[in-house]
Amino acid sequence: MRRLIFSLLLITCTLPGFAAAKQPYPFSVSAERRATGHDLIARNRGPAPVSVQLTLTSTENARTSQPLPVLAVVQPHSELLLLQIRPAYPGRSLRFSTQSTFSIGSFYAIPDPRASYRLPFEDGHSFVISQAAGGPLTTHSEKDSEFAVDFTMPENTPIIAARDGVVIEIEAANRHGGKDRELLAMANYVRILHADDTVATYAHLALEGVRVRSGDKVSAGAIIGMSGATGYTSGPHLHFVVQKLEHTSRGFTMVSLPVRFRVGNPSHVFAPKFGQLVTADYSTPGKAPPLANEKRAVEAR
Repeated sequence: MRRLIFSLLLITCTLPGFAAAKQPYPFSVSAERRATGHDLIARNRGPAPVSVQLTLTSTENARTSQPLPVLAVVQPHSELLLLQIRPAYPGRSLRFSTQSTFSIGSFYAIPDPRASYRLPFEDGHSFVISQAAGGPLTTHSEKDSEFAVDFTMPENTPIIAARDGVVIEIEAANRHGGKDRELLAMANYVRILHADDTVATYAHLALEGVRVRSGDKVSAGAIIGMSGATGYTSGPHLHFVVQKLEHTSRGFTMVSLPVRFRVGNPSHVFAPKFGQLVTADYSTPGKAPPLANEKRAVEAR
């Protein structure tokens, strides 16, 4: 007699300041009986690649098709055979228990070193960068936000995609914002997957301020939402960060990446700095953004 003990631990990455999706991401790992044992199959019904780690927590008379743990990336709208388990001694009882963790994104991602981003707001608008790597930081202290950029702007400012991609997660139902740490996971946001499997997050959007749906393909310059002040924040602004997924001994984690913005035509490419007054101008020759006066930069924080 063969018996299956199957336990499944699903973990998604909840980023500080961003809410976890209200609907679980459509990913699963299931054990399916075969004539000679069991197959463990991952199914990804969503628009993003998913990284998964699978291991066995207990076994009896079990032989696996490959060494453990199993690490894999399951592409969007696909399924993948992760592991085959067969009895080491046919005819004897087969028992096993599994544990799996997953995170949206590919830990194989290789960021495109040529990538640059247009400013994430409409042409003709100017805003001050109130947080950026190398400047005074109040919240960007962890690896997942180290290179994030904050743009101070009024609520309900149109936010646009800074790079082509596919929308993979959204949240629009959060109402509250402030400096209460209980609001860390209460920001509205849009997450967009790029061609190199990096992911951009546009956060602190307004209540019902998302203008796209999961699975939408967007081009740089398309409106994706409206700015707001939801989640853990001292005031209205856009939090913009580009990340890649990494695998560590503790599982999967998102790390932020340095970004370069471009302005003008022909383009001027620059690294964001605290206090810069940046203007979305794509019709005149690009030039380096000036620093806002000291008073304005401090007020923007």
